[in-house]
Amino acid sequence: MEQSGDLTKNIVELRESLKIFEQRMAQLKDTVRMIDQNNIDKYNEVKSLIQGFNASLSGLKTKVLEMEDAIGRIEKESGGFARAQDVKVLEKYLSFIDPSRFLSKDDVIKIVESYMGSKKWS
Repeated sequence: MEQSGDLTKNIVELRESLKIFEQRMAQLKDTVRMIDQNNIDKYNEVKSLIQGFNASLSGLKTKVLEMEDAIGRIEKESGGFARAQDVKVLEKYLSFIDPSRFLSKDDVIKIVESYMGSKKWS
């Protein structure tokens, strides 16, 4: 009889151990489920941030291309500008010729007044 009492006691202990084990397994499953959900949430958050960065990057690329185009047009137009050396040469020629020697201020005023009084101006 003692053996059957020990056997019953062992079965009861095994049932309790099994119940504790099942509870721990249920807790672990819940924990794993929660971790999985957190990982999915974080993944979606990171994915949305990356999409935002890609959209911003695309906008920046467009702006950079526009700026490169504008710089190219400025470079083309600046090819027609006079260089500092050319301007200095013109300054030397103008100082050499000195156009103020040919007409006085009064002469210029008379020419302008006569032109404004003429029929060509009206």
